[in-house]
Amino acid sequence: MTETTEMSLIDRLREFMETEARSGSMDFGCITPLYVYRAWGGTVAIDKIATGLAELRKNGFMVG
Repeated sequence: MTETTEMSLIDRLREFMETEARSGSMDFGCITPLYVYRAWGGTVAIDKIATGLAELRKNGFMVG
């Protein structure tokens, strides 16, 4: 997987999480790889989602 593809996945995850948080019914702690996988209809491998979420956490995006 290329760097560009990884960044687009990270950007997609960040956008998804911001949308879920804005809906008022979800906080970052409830967003798991399985939740995202199901929400996206299984179009992205769950291990890629898990890696992306871990990267966001590492960079402080999902704190609090």
